[in-house]
Amino acid sequence: MESKQLIITIITILLIIGLYYLTLLPRKKQEKEIKKMQDELKKGDKVITYTGLSGTIEDVLEDRIILKTRPDNVKLSIEKWAVAGLDDRAVEESTKK
Repeated sequence: MESKQLIITIITILLIIGLYYLTLLPRKKQEKEIKKMQDELKKGDKVITYTGLSGTIEDVLEDRIILKTRPDNVKLSIEKWAVAGLDDRAVEESTKK
């Protein structure tokens, strides 16, 4: 009886560890990719932030970027870590009448 219980306990522990790594490893990989993208930001890149702001990078500082938003060309200073990704959507130019 005790050996069956020990085997079940070991299998349960191995399953828990396996599930932990199956959920942790993809997240770690994604975090590394996002960090690499944030470190490689350059002037002219179109980005979107975690809060939903999007725009074009005007300047890159050590830990911040200057973001020019549309349609009014408002410039904002935001932290690099706030950039969620590159924004590859087409942005139509607004025409002033």
